[in-house]
Amino acid sequence: MIRIREILLPKQILLNVKATTREEAITMVSDSLKGDNRIIDWSGFTHCLGECERSGKVNMGLGLTIPHGRADSVISMVMAFGRLAQPIRRGPASIRFVLVIGIPETMDADYLRLVGVLMRAFRDDQLRKALETAETPEDVLATFETGETKLV
Repeated sequence: MIRIREILLPKQILLNVKATTREEAITMVSDSLKGDNRIIDWSGFTHCLGECERSGKVNMGLGLTIPHGRADSVISMVMAFGRLAQPIRRGPASIRFVLVIGIPETMDADYLRLVGVLMRAFRDDQLRKALETAETPEDVLATFETGETKLV
């Protein structure tokens, strides 16, 4: 079973994203994955994220958006986390967190488990508050680890 700490690296945790649109926020967070050797085709990866965007199934509520893509441009699951300096209003809700995820075609079970853990963590008021106030990437990882062990 893959753990969040194996997928989300500290250098891919951005805690003060200064974006004014959702698209700009996604680009800024996605860019933290550039050069990651788990992505073997950057343009294929970004194209896959764009396809997800067009489907419109990426805003999860709870101040969270999860653009993601399943593609052969990714050889191992990758994730980047961004917390916006200021929430972005989007319809009746606002976005505070961006999670960009790349999934190899063959990792369906791991992907479903990861999304389940993430959603349960964001639904937990205490854990979401910890993510809102995290001061370091390590704080974010520790919060997700608490969510994994608390929710498994």
